[in-house]
Amino acid sequence: MLNPSLLNNYIGSFFGYGRWSAPIWFVGIEEAGGRTECELEQRLAVWTSRGKKELEDAPTFYPQSGNHFWHGQEADLQETWKQLIRMLLVARGKPDNDDAILDNQRSHWGRADGRECLAELLPLPSPSSTTWNYRRWSDLPWLQTRLDYQNYVTLKRASFLQQQIEQHKPQVVIFYSSTWHRLWGLIARGVWGQAIPGKLMGLDCEVTSFYVTRHPRAESDEYFREIGLYLRRKHGHLAGKLNTGRHHPSETQRFQI
Repeated sequence: MLNPSLLNNYIGSFFGYGRWSAPIWFVGIEEAGGRTECELEQRLAVWTSRGKKELEDAPTFYPQSGNHFWHGQEADLQETWKQLIRMLLVARGKPDNDDAILDNQRSHWGRADGRECLAELLPLPSPSSTTWNYRRWSDLPWLQTRLDYQNYVTLKRASFLQQQIEQHKPQVVIFYSSTWHRLWGLIARGVWGQAIPGKLMGLDCEVTSFYVTRHPRAESDEYFREIGLYLRRKHGHLAGKLNTGRHHPSETQRFQI
């Protein structure tokens, strides 16, 4: 069985990859994985050995945790990440072919010193939304069903994400999975409009622009290219303005999506 104290600590403290001060955030439901108890034991051990951080460095954390599928020379494209990276590359005016996406995934995506924050609403990795292995690996009463787990952690973690957004003021926050748009609206503190009618929900606040896309596994390359072009039209000009040398370097990094 998984160590209950450590598991409880991880569930309350681990939120994803990258850095809170990144200019663009991607917020999803939960990570893929969680297929075996050994996998979770190694993840918890590595997370502990690296200092129990709220956000980890994806290119080093995954391989150290035993997952070598998405980093290194033999890496494959991760099906959810590839569309998010495609959208981001298009927004930055860069090629979005498979080689460019894989290079970004291997070396840049979710770096502790990078330009993105990759946060998850639910902390425990799972193979799918219909699979729940944790009742076999833990005696914690609120891990016996997925519904109990979601009821226990969702609002607490949504509140924490809301606080981090208010503190760090990212330029753009993209929630992916439109079926959860009501909860995303609670985090964004507003009512969704149609940024791209029928395709992209949006909400502009004083500092941060919030968006909701469909889930990457459910949509085409062209869908995410279209959203990338929209982001480039709306937000790309900020990078150009702040690359003139008249501003402090941290401001350039702050706004460059």
